[in-house]
Amino acid sequence: MKNIVAAVLASVLSLSLTGCSVFQTLEGQTEDKPNEYSNVYELSSGKAYVWEHEGETDIRNDLSQDRVGDPVFFACPLGDINFKGDELSDIDQYPRSIWIPSDVDDQIPTVTSKNALIYISDTTVPEEIIFERFADYGYSIGVSNMEADGGGHYFITYAETDEDDYKYYVDMKSEAAQVTEFDTIARLYLDKVGGMEVNEETVSDGGTVMNLEKDKSYICEFYTGTFYQDFKLKANIHSFGKLERFVCHDYEFLHANCIKIEIPEWFKSGYYFVQGVGLFRYVTDEDLLAYNGKAYDPGINWNDPIKQYDEYGVCIFDPSLDINYEDIEENSDPGLDESEIVIGASPEEEEETEGSEIDESSEDSTLDSDSN
Repeated sequence: MKNIVAAVLASVLSLSLTGCSVFQTLEGQTEDKPNEYSNVYELSSGKAYVWEHEGETDIRNDLSQDRVGDPVFFACPLGDINFKGDELSDIDQYPRSIWIPSDVDDQIPTVTSKNALIYISDTTVPEEIIFERFADYGYSIGVSNMEADGGGHYFITYAETDEDDYKYYVDMKSEAAQVTEFDTIARLYLDKVGGMEVNEETVSDGGTVMNLEKDKSYICEFYTGTFYQDFKLKANIHSFGKLERFVCHDYEFLHANCIKIEIPEWFKSGYYFVQGVGLFRYVTDEDLLAYNGKAYDPGINWNDPIKQYDEYGVCIFDPSLDINYEDIEENSDPGLDESEIVIGASPEEEEETEGSEIDESSEDSTLDSDSN
């Protein structure tokens, strides 16, 4: 009996020394759910799934039977998000990020023109479908949304307006969570990762460190004030940052417990967070042959924006709202020619100008008649 107790204590001590909690481990096991299903009646309410059945072209054939065998329904994962409770919100008080560990990012399902995206709810039919598109920034440490100061040094807002500001910049389920152990400071600077300087050439548009090898550990040099702190962090987080948002309304009832969400024809290849419940990858027919089929493909431009803005930040193209500035220009009244515009002319002067044009026209007509 003493040997058993000693063994248990040794196991607990071993877990604590490796940074793991026996309770977290058990909790993780109980929360571990399958992400692949063969039968539509196994799917959960409030979730989105991708139907993919090789050789089958009509989803109804898999919905009309109590099928068994290979899985054909794949869950869209939620990931670690920094906007819990605001999944459907379009208010960007803080940057919106999704972090997915590298050992499970292959569970992000792919939507193409040959399969289907479905949604299940046992309470409501959605009046609108929210697609929030996220840019893919590849693999990095669990830190995002860094900003540059005036000197080009990069930092995260640690506790500038709120003591929990850092939660919007650090994936708290990654190794990077250990950098949140400091006393309250306004900013936390990151100067080097593995000897590589953190600057505008090595930081992505999403404020993540680029050029890191997947799953490799790096010594990261952080600064609290002018004091440096070294942390060994692994580049095992697939990082995504909000790119744009669309509201659509097209879906189809399937005479089953789910609806099929229609993918707009103007979608570009990219990552989309649908209805606030899960992330999927969309690949257009044009990119399908080039796509490597893996969780990360640097050969595809996943971040090419759909919406377009002018130099003043005004949206001039948004197909979800039928906004197309080019069409407006083509169909609008051309107005006066520049030669017809008299700058600074008073109404009386404009009338005189118009009168003189009429007189000249009358004189021309008189001359023509006299000549005849």
